[in-house]
Amino acid sequence: MKTDIKVGIFALLVLALLTYMTFKVGGWGFLRRPGYSVYVNFRNVTGIDKKSRIRVAGVDVGYVEDIRLADGTAQVKLRINPGVKLYSDAAATIRTVGLLGERYLEIRVGRIPPKLKDGDTIKHVVETVDVDDLIRSLARVSEDISEFMETVSKVLSKEQIEEFRESLAAFRDLARSADVAVKANDIKLRKTLDDIDIFIARLDSVVETNKDDVNQLVANLKEFSDTLKRESPGFFSDIRSTSGELRDLVAETKPAIESVVQRTDRLTAEVEQGKGTLGKLLKDESLYQNLSQAAESVHETLGAITRFRTFLNFEGHYLSEVGEAKGRFFVTLQPRFDKYYILGVTQDPIAHVREKEIVTDGHVITREVIEKEVEFTAQFARRFKNTVLRAGLTENTFGVGVDQYMDKDRMKLFVDAWDFSNDERDSKNPHVTAGMDYFFFKYFYLSAGMDNVLNRRWRGPFVGGGIRFEDEDFKYLLGTAPRIR
Repeated sequence: MKTDIKVGIFALLVLALLTYMTFKVGGWGFLRRPGYSVYVNFRNVTGIDKKSRIRVAGVDVGYVEDIRLADGTAQVKLRINPGVKLYSDAAATIRTVGLLGERYLEIRVGRIPPKLKDGDTIKHVVETVDVDDLIRSLARVSEDISEFMETVSKVLSKEQIEEFRESLAAFRDLARSADVAVKANDIKLRKTLDDIDIFIARLDSVVETNKDDVNQLVANLKEFSDTLKRESPGFFSDIRSTSGELRDLVAETKPAIESVVQRTDRLTAEVEQGKGTLGKLLKDESLYQNLSQAAESVHETLGAITRFRTFLNFEGHYLSEVGEAKGRFFVTLQPRFDKYYILGVTQDPIAHVREKEIVTDGHVITREVIEKEVEFTAQFARRFKNTVLRAGLTENTFGVGVDQYMDKDRMKLFVDAWDFSNDERDSKNPHVTAGMDYFFFKYFYLSAGMDNVLNRRWRGPFVGGGIRFEDEDFKYLLGTAPRIR
């Protein structure tokens, strides 16, 4: 073979290789990768470009084929490998490799049929948090904290504020000690965190294994609720009536006490000045008996007001599955140690989940829109030694709860169940929350547990804390509150 022929063959091979690489990199023509295309819409796709990776459980399953603007949203065309099957409840989100790594699309394949075919759209989208939105959220949180501190400063007395400062100082000392302990026991702490992960996994396995027993328990609770409504239809009206009578009692008693005190002051002044008919009163047996009965009545009334206690409770929980914080405020009215009423307001981050349809290029795209709502709680509680049973209104629905106190009431294990009619979106079972509160100081406590145990869609651990204190002046405000007629 001559040299010219060899050079020509080599040139043709180089030209063929360059042509192949051009089609390969550009994704053109017959070199397009096999598979099928699906669409997904995001409000913001910063960091995602054509050829960006698509992963399922960390494994590459395709790439971004095209990105274009459609009705103010970014419509992303995905090329999925033929061996990967996506279902109707598949979800997509944008993630980052490390803190400063490349961005890619993460997809959860889902489980609910039918399977997605070529040209379908992924309806469930988890939007990423933009830095500007995060800064604005932090600014709102800062404003809420400022308003909360102003409210606390108005509610607490000077002595309570001083005790609050002492508790903060003790908390700072504890934080320093905890920092030293964490540094000294880093390996043990990591092992503890691993044990917690194992415990959560086992708890999920136990719930899944005993699903039939849990469903039977829920059925029993429903039967108990129906029995309570059928056999005691006036239960909640009795609670409202008792609350109204209690407020009326305080309101009617306060003027009588003030009147008796004023009369006593006038009588004392007249006696000191040598006026009046005190001698006659002392000799008149009937008047003496009436005066004794009046004094005894005042003593009993003051004793009832003294025994009446009120507690204010502010708390917040971070729900890991939802990625939002849930705030609650409660007032506990306790006429006796073993009997009290709980009135509260809750800021629920997932009160309503509705679907919004958007038409894009002839395709109907459905998105989930999560709405917050303020919900109310009104419960009646009875305590039997260290166990408390609660029933009533829980976040706008009927609910029940159980509290178990330990360590001289410093630790509380609790279980709450509500929404037995399954009104929450994607909830096939009632809303059940289990956890623990532990008081590290006089007013402060930390909380942890599992939220929405029976519903896989929203089930996840939560952490948080709160402040709880007794207000001696709050119970007298009930006497000055206007009555509704």
